Amino acid sequence: MKTKIFLGCMMTASLLTVSCADLLQEDPRGKLTPENYFSTQEELNMSVYSLYSKVNASQTRTNPQYPQWQGDDITTNPGSNKQAAAEIDRFAPVNSNKGVKDCWADHYAIIKAANFIILNASKTPTDETSMKQAIGQAKFWRAYAYFTLVRIFGDIPLTLDNENDDFTMTPSPVEKVYEQIVADLTSEECESLPESYKDAPAFMNGVNVYVTKAALQSTRAAVYMAMAGWPLEKGASYYAKAAEEAKKVIEGAQNGTYDIRMDDNYYDVYAMSNNYNKETILGINYSPNVDWVQDSQLTSCNQFESIGGWGDAWGEIRFWKRFPEGPRKDAIYDPQILKPNKDGKGYELHDWYEKSGEGWVFPECHPMFSVFSVNWDPASKANIDAPYDYTLPASQNMCNGHRHRLIRYAEVKLWYAEAASRAGEADLTLARQCLKDVRKRGMVGDTYGSKKKTYADDGSWKVINGVDIDQMNASQLAEAAFEEHGWEVAGYWVALVTRRADQFRMKLLQKTFEERVGNPEVEVAPGVKVKEGVEVSGTWSDSKVYMPYPDTDSAKNPNL
Repeated sequence: MKTKIFLGCMMTASLLTVSCADLLQEDPRGKLTPENYFSTQEELNMSVYSLYSKVNASQTRTNPQYPQWQGDDITTNPGSNKQAAAEIDRFAPVNSNKGVKDCWADHYAIIKAANFIILNASKTPTDETSMKQAIGQAKFWRAYAYFTLVRIFGDIPLTLDNENDDFTMTPSPVEKVYEQIVADLTSEECESLPESYKDAPAFMNGVNVYVTKAALQSTRAAVYMAMAGWPLEKGASYYAKAAEEAKKVIEGAQNGTYDIRMDDNYYDVYAMSNNYNKETILGINYSPNVDWVQDSQLTSCNQFESIGGWGDAWGEIRFWKRFPEGPRKDAIYDPQILKPNKDGKGYELHDWYEKSGEGWVFPECHPMFSVFSVNWDPASKANIDAPYDYTLPASQNMCNGHRHRLIRYAEVKLWYAEAASRAGEADLTLARQCLKDVRKRGMVGDTYGSKKKTYADDGSWKVINGVDIDQMNASQLAEAAFEEHGWEVAGYWVALVTRRADQFRMKLLQKTFEERVGNPEVEVAPGVKVKEGVEVSGTWSDSKVYMPYPDTDSAKNPNL
């Protein structure tokens, strides 16, 4: 299988998995160095494979994504072995938190691998197109890594040369980090990235694996939106930049320049049977059953521990309660949860909030996400290649080949709708249509599986907070698109722009913190009231939105 070969090569060419401190001082023995590398096209290719192995490693497990648990869509088990996630859920992570440490180390590993290419690829005796493609990939993923880190840690060391400075590098201000991100994403090499590729490993399984022009433009839209909001607050002019980039992608899709389109049904959005889809604009490919380092280790992370899963992320109750009904909600959460009978023979479906005697049927007593869930044959333990059906047994395998959807076309449509509205564009016709396209798919249509349900088109999806989308003013349209993006990516913590990232930009994480401190009961069914399990206390300060610098690096660098 080509995917296996590609990722195997990437691991063979693996450079250095390091913390930021390690990044500053290396023993080069036995490693790739500028003096002994980049002498052939093959070596240039291998350096790009190695870069992609670092990108894969940053998402293969949940640890590096734990900062996303601040968002109001996700919570976790207050006990068990989920304390690293629970600390972040309560906005109180310590500097030894494994999520904090892995997020930092994994993304600086991407930066180091990218720098290695950017600084040395020009030595390769090859054609200009190949050279620019390699450097363009490197600059894109360096920008991606810094974009992730700056929204999670704030001021961070900005290293572009991989040189040792005796661990005294001073963190660069947020604005300077963004300046470098934009410089990378608008560089000549990134601008020259193609609309599509033809050959493996850049193009496999019918989709582009390497970064394309559409992925670049979509990412720039996300970056400009982030700069428009908190903490830089550059406002309307940067929302205009974001709208311009998103519109390029939409027009490219409409005129056939880009081979991208929305899936017809939401149940296909994360389905393994639709793994290599045309809605994903930027993805990370994983190979099933090659090596756990190369697989996506998220197969059972949504399933509760009480029924055999990992239970890393639970759906936050208030968010679930507000979530618009429809096929999207039924694909993101299990509408009911399948529980094995006590005698081990068969299963029964229960509501997550159902009581049994004096207790709960499920001790977790929370909505259960299913965005990473797949079904399996319990006898053979083989995963089933189909959209997830909550009425059938869920796989408890650790790994599969789920392609991580970092940016989807539906998101770009919503980014355009919001950005154009906040930028003050006079004609919002396209913005309204983009919002309607995404919202209708989320609320009208069929669900999947043996208990198939159809949500008829009664027109209610067109009305948000009592206002028809076509009658909304710019402010109303912006807020509606912003909220819609939250529903669209709920629980999908590997996205480039998660719910936490949206709330961060709009300075809404304080509201989530205060709601968690208050922790009011929520009526989820007639006469049934429940509340969150993670206890949150304290008073707010803006510094709570950022993770602490990891102890492994701050112990070596006094400037951290």
